[in-house]
This record gives sequence, C-alpha cells and structure tokens, in this order.
Amino acid sequence: MRRLTTVALATCLCIGPFAPSAAAAGEVNLLANPGFESAAARWTCGAGTATTWGGHSGQYALTGTPTLASTAECAQVVPVRPGSSYTVSGWVRGGYAFLGTELGGTWSPPSGQWTRLSVPFTTGPTTTTVRVYVHGWYAQAAFEADDLVLSGPDSPSTVPAPPTDLSPSETTSHSVRLTWTGSPGAGQYRVYEDGTLRATTGSEPSVTLTGLAPGTSHTYAVSAVTTAGESALSQPVTTNIMPAQATPPYAPRSVATSIPAPGQVWLAWEAVQTATDGYNVYRDGVRIAWSYGPAYLVTSVPPGAHTYEVTALNSAGESPRSHPVTVTT
Repeated sequence: MRRLTTVALATCLCIGPFAPSAAAAGEVNLLANPGFESAAARWTCGAGTATTWGGHSGQYALTGTPTLASTAECAQVVPVRPGSSYTVSGWVRGGYAFLGTELGGTWSPPSGQWTRLSVPFTTGPTTTTVRVYVHGWYAQAAFEADDLVLSGPDSPSTVPAPPTDLSPSETTSHSVRLTWTGSPGAGQYRVYEDGTLRATTGSEPSVTLTGLAPGTSHTYAVSAVTTAGESALSQPVTTNIMPAQATPPYAPRSVATSIPAPGQVWLAWEAVQTATDGYNVYRDGVRIAWSYGPAYLVTSVPPGAHTYEVTALNSAGESPRSHPVTVTT
C-alpha cells in the first residue's frame, strides 16, 4: 500500500459549522475514515492518490490522478452481514469517478460540481465482507471523492479492530476534544477515562468531554463496538487540562478581516496568552461561534454590513470585547 500524502496548512484553521463526514441522520456509516480526514488510514490506496485541503465537507478530500497504468484507487474491506441490504454512496467531482463494491458499482462523467453517487446491493448468503472502492479511469483527468458512506447492518460475527491514532486537542480548563481513526464496521465507540467508561458515541470518531477540573491529568482509551462485541482498547493517551487562571484575559487586539468567498468572512487576531479556553465570536452583538485558536472562518453570512467582535476566555471568565470591525458582504 502506498501512503497518501496530506497537504496541510501551516496554521490552525477554525472553521464554521459544516456537515460531518458521516452517514445521514439515523444511519450508521460502516466505513472508517470516510472523509479522508486521517489521510490514508484504514484505506488501501494505489499510485496517484493524495488527500488535499478542501472538499465536500470537512477539511480534506481524496484526490486521485490516474495514469496509463493506474486508476488511482482507494479501497476498504468492511465486515458485513450475509443476506442483507446495503447502500454505498459518496460525493465526487472532477474526472471520471467510479464507486462501488464487488457486488455492484456506479460511475460519474467528468463534472466541475460535486455529484452524489449511490448504489444499493444485497450480500450473498455466505458474504461476510465487502470491498468498497473509489477510483478514476486510466489516463483521464484527476477526480475528487469525499463523504463516502456504507450504510446497513453491522457484522454479527466479526469483532472490530481497535481504533487507532487517538489524539487529544482543543484542551481547555474544563474540557478536551478526542479524535481517532475509526474501525471498519463499527457503529459505536466507548471512551474510557482513567480506566472507567466515560462516554459512548455514535459512528463519528470524535467526542468532546466536559466537566473536567482545571490542572488535572487524565488518560484516555477508546474501543469500537458492533453487534459481535467490543474491540480491544486503543493505545492510551494522557492529556493535561489547562490550569485555572486568577483573572479573566484582556480583550483580543488587531482583529483583521477578509472575504475569501461569497457568504464568508475570515477573522484573525493576536493570540491572547491567557485565553486558555479559546475565544467567542460575535456578529452584530450576538455570539455566533467559539474558536479554539485566534482565527475563525464565518460561513453562511447574510448579505449586507455586519459588525464583528471577539472575546477571550479562561476559567476566570470572559474578557471585554475587542474593537469592533465592520465587513460588507
């Protein structure tokens, strides 16, 4: 397997709400890493594949550049239930794109717009796994793929592999966000804190734990769960919760703005050293978002002139608001 190359930005970007890389509401996505947010993890990919910034949702998408000898394929083997109905779907754009399994597939002609592909199939009486693939076509233009979904019942006989790449981030004085690379076929994850079950999540490989005490340290591990049972625990990680502060932070300074695209406003400001709990973003006097770092991309901005302000947060409270800036979109 050739590892995907991830094109990453050199700075932390905090982006407005977006649709997660997961199945539609009410469904369980049996694919692991369906939006390629963790590069090639859980996928087996050929030559010409990479993850690039931007996509249908999330921060990254798969880009495949076929050659005369390669279709730039990525595939994932998933445990399934014999004699059951499934649907594999996903979003593609660019050159010719093919999506499916050994039990049926579909394709899309070249297009500059995101197109949703979907194909239903039924497993045979002895089928216990399927191979989900996405690829382009020999010597044709590059394609992109994102938000792939395999929906249907999980396997009753195959215990999933343990999650990998467990990582803490966005640590504040009272919370921590955990992300990991999920397990094929898993529709649920259990999060353990210091050896005790702390939370149970759905198929999304992330969780934010709150109510933690400032200045404490905790060790976390995650398992994957299916009808067949619970996986072994992931490799544990230990994180330190930010210490308490005696006074609230000062107001953020030097708020700068730009308009990267219609309906968007990019905000950036000087980092506040004691803003251990991130920042609040206000538009026209109303709080619209929270950002962990000193930048934020506001999306779905109504037309017209709007005034933005930012505050800094820590365990002692919220700072005064920054000097207001007005942006016309």
